[in-house]
Amino acid sequence: MFRFNIIVLFIIVNIFLITSFSYAFGIVNIKVNVIDESGSPIDNVKLSVRFSPGEKSSTIFTDEKGYCSLTSSSSDGVVIGTASKEGFYSSTFQNDFYVTKFGMWQPWGKKFTVVMRQVINPVPMYVRNTFFDFPGIDKKIGFDLQKSDWVIPYGQGTNSDFIFKVERTYDNRENFDAKMLLTFSNPLDGIQVIKDDGGGDFNVGSWFRLPRTAPETNYQPVLQKKFSRGTYGRHSDNKDDNNYIFRVRSEVDKNGKLIRAMYGKIRGEIQFAPLGSTKGKEGYGAVGMHYYLNSDYTRNLEFDPKRNLSIINSRSENVTQP
Repeated sequence: MFRFNIIVLFIIVNIFLITSFSYAFGIVNIKVNVIDESGSPIDNVKLSVRFSPGEKSSTIFTDEKGYCSLTSSSSDGVVIGTASKEGFYSSTFQNDFYVTKFGMWQPWGKKFTVVMRQVINPVPMYVRNTFFDFPGIDKKIGFDLQKSDWVIPYGQGTNSDFIFKVERTYDNRENFDAKMLLTFSNPLDGIQVIKDDGGGDFNVGSWFRLPRTAPETNYQPVLQKKFSRGTYGRHSDNKDDNNYIFRVRSEVDKNGKLIRAMYGKIRGEIQFAPLGSTKGKEGYGAVGMHYYLNSDYTRNLEFDPKRNLSIINSRSENVTQP
């Protein structure tokens, strides 16, 4: 009887060890289908897939039908892949596997459909991705998108593309109530929200995420952001899936009809930080924007990352996305 109990215990321990090991290590099989925006397959696409942290990515190419299949070991069940081909914007896909069965991450043969967008007409733009300190509160202050600066006398800007006004009741960093208003200089200027199908996760999907062309209508003349904490309640208007398209420097004829304008986009949310300045002191707060301004007076929103017209003084700004 004692020997039988030892054998049973040995079997249980081994099952436990095998099961534990399978959750820390297993084999993954994925099947990838790469298509363009119209749903047509793309052949000879390079797939670089990382199956385990710190390990070299596996590489494979799609066949004439846009398919490929990869099998590899994975120590954590996190699979991250990037599809790339000349003439297309790269696209990223990801999946977290949580369950193994007999040493295989489930589901076995997980299917991915990766959509790649074609490069059509990228143009140079003014692009910045940073926070700009507000130079004051309770007053309207213009911001020049080309010069990336507040207008004179608060900076070197000369065109009030965006006009910001911050109203704030501020006790300390944990107790405040703040509101930011964004308005514009011209009657047909404005902004509109563009929702992101990826839920705001720019690490998955096409690297070129937003529309190619700015809409002709539906620009709103005012955008408001509110941010509160402490005794004023807890509130924030920020949404993870918000992006924006804007129109500025609009010109009209004698009948008020639009002649031309500059268009642009903001990738992600407009960040309103009503706390201290970027210098680490208690200031008037800041606005964070990853904005693109096309100055050629067309509605094209396809940016060429190799031709940024803005002067970037910090390497921390990521302005390489189309």
